Amino acid sequence: MERQALPTIDFATTVGPVPAGKEVKLSVRDLAISFYTDKGRVHAVRGVSFDLYRGETLCIVGESGSGKSVTSRTIMGILAGNGHIDSGSVTYEGEDLTKVSEEEFHRIRGDKIGMIFQDPLSSLNPIMRIGKQITEVMVINGNHLKHKHDEIIKTELVKLKNDERLLSITRDDFIYAKKSLNGAKKHKKTAEEIKTAETELATKKAIYEGKKAELGPKIKEDRKALADKKRVAAVEVKKMADKLKNEHRERLGKVVDAFKHNHKLNLFYKSVVKEHREYISNIRVTQKEAKARALKVMAEVGIPSPEKRFNQYPFEFSGGMRQRIVIAIALTANPDVLICDEPTTALDVTIQAQILELINRLKVAHHMSVIFITHDLGVVANMADRVAVMYAGKIVEFGTAADVFYHPVHPYTWALLSSIPDVDSKERLEAIPGTPPNMIYPPKGDAFALRSKYAIGIDFKEEPPMYKVSDTHYASTWLLDPRAPKTVMPKIVSTRIENSLRKAGLKK
Repeated sequence: MERQALPTIDFATTVGPVPAGKEVKLSVRDLAISFYTDKGRVHAVRGVSFDLYRGETLCIVGESGSGKSVTSRTIMGILAGNGHIDSGSVTYEGEDLTKVSEEEFHRIRGDKIGMIFQDPLSSLNPIMRIGKQITEVMVINGNHLKHKHDEIIKTELVKLKNDERLLSITRDDFIYAKKSLNGAKKHKKTAEEIKTAETELATKKAIYEGKKAELGPKIKEDRKALADKKRVAAVEVKKMADKLKNEHRERLGKVVDAFKHNHKLNLFYKSVVKEHREYISNIRVTQKEAKARALKVMAEVGIPSPEKRFNQYPFEFSGGMRQRIVIAIALTANPDVLICDEPTTALDVTIQAQILELINRLKVAHHMSVIFITHDLGVVANMADRVAVMYAGKIVEFGTAADVFYHPVHPYTWALLSSIPDVDSKERLEAIPGTPPNMIYPPKGDAFALRSKYAIGIDFKEEPPMYKVSDTHYASTWLLDPRAPKTVMPKIVSTRIENSLRKAGLKK
């Protein structure tokens, strides 16, 4: 009996329907990232698309070099200097983060989107006390008068910086094309390769000059608008500062009048100090306020004796405790989205479980959305709402946790599941043969074909489309084509699925 053909979707433009009652918090579409190196251009991410819903945990899984961390760093706006966004968008609150300036990212990074890195020890300053590291950002960013000024000029500043960035992107492309042509001539490439480089340079030059003609006058207008707004902001901030000062003097006058009647010097002193602290608190976040907030967050992430720990150094903490500190630093700004880049890799199994449980608990308490990045499917089995499996810069399978763990269809997902240690299965663990491809020369067809024992002829010739297995489950493999030979998942995977279903009481 012939298998029914599954529908395919263009994953560059859509990732399937948004379920009823779900709100998209972050949307990534057709994201492509490359890095310029001495050996050539590394195509690290090749057309990644996904949506992150409010309050969910999306886990991105794959081997080292699959593009997981590069994707997360692009979302955070901390891509390496030699990195280049070739195409795509990252939309947050209606704004494309691939096109915003560094000034605009200052408003978003930390406050709106936070990140926990892989190695907590390298994330912390070894010669600075933990308390100062937690409170530092709160104190630096806690000037209320500066916030007022920045809020007034925000629209004009962002418009100017975004227009300047759009122009700089086309300029950088033009400069790279020029370097590529010079390199082709220097290394005596073929006439055809040199001609291709010359055509590319001419195209990039035309785009840059067109953008320069379009954005040049706009940037000039943006600068004038920003200068005008800064003058308005200065007046408004002065009004606010004068108002606070006058209110402070008025309250101090009442304290002095009270002293004239009761002559209690001790009470007078306490009242003056209290009033002065209140005045300072209205202008900026004080060290006392920052410390109180830090101690509260430290207790929330499970650090015992926070008062004592506040004055200790990173080396006085265990690996798990250091990771809790990093989580506490991320939480001080109350972010909407928290990106966890392999936060449990350097920890033992027991501490891993505690950190995963902590992240889950904090997600619910703070109403956050979480992107969890890992190379281990076993780590995310009990916390993922949805899972994206990445290989060679692409998402090869995408679905709910139940879809990926109980109904996997891609050979790479089978390979990952086969390599997870399990106490119930008697089958021998299967290692994935070979190594990931060199992304300077991305493979033709299915990137996993050379390492897969299920590969068929077309895998080496043409890239498979993204098949729609269900409304929530998608996979890019030719094995789903009705013309492909029928393939059964490895016994070790099917056995584990049966054991898991039996433990969950879903199968007898």
